[in-house]
Amino acid sequence: MRFFRLIPDWLVYAILLLIILVNVMGRADQRSAPTPPPKLGPALPNVHPADPNVIVEIPSPRSGTGTAFSIGGGRWLTARHVVDRCDEVGLHMGGSQYVKVDKIDVSTNSDTALLRSQWTRPSLARDLNAQRQIGESGFFIGFPQGKPGEVAGSLLGRHKMVVRGRYRTSEPILAWAEISRTRGLKGSLGGLSGGPAFDIDGEVIGIVAAESPRRGRVYTVAPASLLPIFNQPSTPAKAEPISITNYGRRADRLRRNRRIAQVVCLVR
Repeated sequence: MRFFRLIPDWLVYAILLLIILVNVMGRADQRSAPTPPPKLGPALPNVHPADPNVIVEIPSPRSGTGTAFSIGGGRWLTARHVVDRCDEVGLHMGGSQYVKVDKIDVSTNSDTALLRSQWTRPSLARDLNAQRQIGESGFFIGFPQGKPGEVAGSLLGRHKMVVRGRYRTSEPILAWAEISRTRGLKGSLGGLSGGPAFDIDGEVIGIVAAESPRRGRVYTVAPASLLPIFNQPSTPAKAEPISITNYGRRADRLRRNRRIAQVVCLVR
C-alpha cells in the first residue's frame, strides 16, 4: 500500500487515460478495417439457346468515330459496325495527324474488324481462353463521345446479340453491369465501340460492341469470337493489373502510348 501512495496522482491518471485511448483506438481500427471483397459467382456458363437476346439496329453507313487497339504488326482491332462500308478509315495518331488504314477485314460472324496500316504499335496482352466468372470486374477503355474515357463493369452473364439493319448477324456476347465511370463521363458511350475490354490482370478479353443506357449495360464480343483473329504469332505483350482504383490512370497511359487509338470512318 505504501508503494501506491508514493505514485503521484497525475501519473495514475495518465496511465488510466493511456489505457482508455489504446482500447478506443483498437476498436476504431476494427470498425475501419476494409471489408473483404465480395466472392465471385459461378463460372460463366456455356452458350445456351435460352440466353437473353439483345437487339441492335445498325443504321445506314455514316461518318463517325470509334475506338481501335493494336494487336501488333500494324494490325488493329475494332468493332465491325464502326468501319463497315466506310469509304475511308483512319487512325488518329495525335494532334492533327492521322494514318490511313490500308485494308479492312470485317467478320461475318461477329462484331469485329481487323485493320491493317503502316502504323505499328506494341500489341496489348490478351487472355481469350481463361474461364470467366460471374461478378468479375471488367474495364472498357477508348473514346466515348469522341473523347478519352473509360468505364468499369461487373460481369452479369452471357447474352446473344441479334443485329438488324445494315447487315444481319447473331453472336454470343458478354453482358456487364456498369459500376463506375471516370472523367465525369455522362450520357451515351457512343465512340467507345471497338475499344478493348480488360480483365483485372490487364489482358484483353473482348471488344465493346453495344450498350444499353437505360439499363446501365455494356456488351462485349465474347472471347471465343476473337480467337480466329489471333491466328498469327506475335511477340508476347506484358500485362499490368487493372483495378477500380487505377483504371483511369492505366487508360491514360495506354492512350498516350497510342496502343489504344481513335478510329475515324468517312462516308462520302
